[in-house]
Amino acid sequence: MILRALRLAPACLGLVLSAALLLPPAVAAAGPVDSAAWRHSGACLVVDTDVALDDLRAFAVLLPQRTPDVVVVTEGISTVARGTTAIGMYLGAAERAIPVIQGDTATAPPNYDWLPPVRANAERLNGFLAAAVPAMPAPIDVADAVQDATRGCAAVDVLALGPWTSFVHYAPRLDGRLKQVIASGRPLPETNPDNFNCEYDRASCAVADALLRRAHHAVWVDLPTDTSPRPSYAPTPAMVNAFGVAGLPGVLRTALNLDPSPWLTTRLWDDSAALYLLHPDGFTPHGAHLEPAVDEATLRNREVQAVNSPEKPWRPWHDADVAQLLD
Repeated sequence: MILRALRLAPACLGLVLSAALLLPPAVAAAGPVDSAAWRHSGACLVVDTDVALDDLRAFAVLLPQRTPDVVVVTEGISTVARGTTAIGMYLGAAERAIPVIQGDTATAPPNYDWLPPVRANAERLNGFLAAAVPAMPAPIDVADAVQDATRGCAAVDVLALGPWTSFVHYAPRLDGRLKQVIASGRPLPETNPDNFNCEYDRASCAVADALLRRAHHAVWVDLPTDTSPRPSYAPTPAMVNAFGVAGLPGVLRTALNLDPSPWLTTRLWDDSAALYLLHPDGFTPHGAHLEPAVDEATLRNREVQAVNSPEKPWRPWHDADVAQLLD
């Protein structure tokens, strides 16, 4: 099921910031959030995504335990129109009715020479789709659509896996119900060129940063700065081949194995934000953000277990429960 939203017309960021700062304190500086409280708070969940390959893995980590009430597609690695179709079809393998809303596009994104081929590949789910297909034009803007989708929610959590372009427009419309934000990446003072989610739309990132600084229960999750030739905390073929063969894990495994080259030199960025929800004790503060407190093999083991978990009430897991399948 897809709820469509028109791309919001560009607005003065000063006005957006003023509106955002009218929100009562709801979300602040990075600090651990109790996993059980997050998972059993009764809050609705908005997942904001730019439909990169690591977003696909993050959804597979999340879905056995917590189903999003709505997914917002924001321009980043994928465009909004084609990314909306791609993620809607992907989530269909989970056999759940998850509304997918078209979000916003950046007004002045960087001109990355590497982005066009990466975007084209992501919009086809790494070749799982024969062609990228745009969604139909949307009848309402993202702020109206998110407000409609969460109208019956007493509280709303947000898992932010992409740029902040849409968030700064719909957050003020949550009417003080915004409870917790888990963000993939780093807050603005710690951002760097590798932090795509902030750098792609830096102006919106600044607005979101101002909002999240004055509120409570916001957590940024990232990986250590990587200067080695071989990426650390990277997905591996062993990890991918340990995913299940049926349902959403099977679609993810099949899609990634169609061509490993686009993801072999990447890292477990958005995966880590989703894993934090399940295993917060596996992360530790580094400045204003969190990073894994476990080694690469352990993080990959935890991802495999999360993706392959049956749908059941959440409980903490122990590494002894996980077969050591990975390098």
